[in-house]
Amino acid sequence: PVSDMDLLGDLLGGSAPAPPAATGFGGGAPAPTPPPAAGGAMDLLDLLGGGPPASAHSAPPIDAMAMMGLSGAPPPTTPAGGFAPFQAYSKNGLSIMFACSKDPSNPSITTIEASFTSSMPQPLEGLNFQVAVPKYMKLQMTPASSSTVPPNGMGKVTQLFKVANSMHGQKPVVLKIKVDYTSGGMPVSEMGQVDNFPPGVQ
Repeated sequence: PVSDMDLLGDLLGGSAPAPPAATGFGGGAPAPTPPPAAGGAMDLLDLLGGGPPASAHSAPPIDAMAMMGLSGAPPPTTPAGGFAPFQAYSKNGLSIMFACSKDPSNPSITTIEASFTSSMPQPLEGLNFQVAVPKYMKLQMTPASSSTVPPNGMGKVTQLFKVANSMHGQKPVVLKIKVDYTSGGMPVSEMGQVDNFPPGVQ
C-alpha cells in the first residue's frame, strides 16, 4: 500500500508539477504570453500585410492588362499600315518611297503614301507627281503636302492616293508614275513604272 501510495503520489506529484508548471508558465507568461500572442497577431498581420503584396501582385496583372491593351493596339494599326515602305523610284537625287495599307473592310482598296526626299544640295521646287493605272483599276489622289522637297534629306514631302483593284487576287497592282520638278533652275521630267509592291498588295 505504501508503495502504491508512493506510486500514486509520484503520479499525482508528476501530474501536480505539470499544473504548477502550467500555472507557473501561465503566471510568468501571462504578460509574455500576450507578447507571443501579440507576436502571433503581428505575424498574422504580417501575413495579412502580405495580402496587400498579393494585391500588389494582382496590380501587375492590371499593368499587364494595360500592356495587353497597348499590344492590342498594334493589331488595329497593322491593317492600317501593315506593309513595310519600299522604294518606288530613285533618280537624280530624288527618292520616292511607297508605304501601302489595306482597307480592312475592302482588301481590293490600297492606300499608298508617297514620301519624297532629296539628297541634292538645293531644294527641288514645283513638284508635280502623277499616277496612271490600268483599266481594271481606279485611282483617287489627294494634293501633296508641299511642292518643294527640302535639300540634303532635311525633310520630306508626302502625298496620299488610293487605288481600287477590280481584279483583286487575279491581277497585281501596277502603276505608271510621272514626276516633274525644277532642280537648280533646270526643269526635270521623269517617268517610270512601279510593279515591285510587297506580297499581299493586290
